[in-house]
Amino acid sequence: MNRNLRARANRGFTIIELVVVVTVIGLLAALAVGAYNKVVNDAKTTKALALVNTLATAKSLFVGDPRTTSANIAAFNTAAEPDGKFALINQYVRINGAIPTNTADLLAKSGMPAAVAIVIGTVDDGGTTPDVAPTVNGYP
Repeated sequence: MNRNLRARANRGFTIIELVVVVTVIGLLAALAVGAYNKVVNDAKTTKALALVNTLATAKSLFVGDPRTTSANIAAFNTAAEPDGKFALINQYVRINGAIPTNTADLLAKSGMPAAVAIVIGTVDDGGTTPDVAPTVNGYP
């Protein structure tokens, strides 16, 4: 009996044992990759929402500034989206202490990819133009 155990111990692993171990490792890797992808997507969403909040705050500061006139608001609403609008509110935006000069600079300073779609929206002028909130890659 002792000789049989010694002989089996010298032979190594069976193919079934190896398949079971590889399957378990594969399942654990799949779970880890799924969790990692969720964390990455949540981080992208959080970053986009932070940029939306920054733009919404800049719009609010623009409208609340005593130097802002109805002509400034009309110019904002008719400006090209997004660079034309951003040029009017960029003085109210700070990213890491710096004022971005255009939307590409805003994305670079925010750590966002250059292909991100920004819509700054409009400001309620008390007349025909309703307020439209900013979006970044569709995140309101």
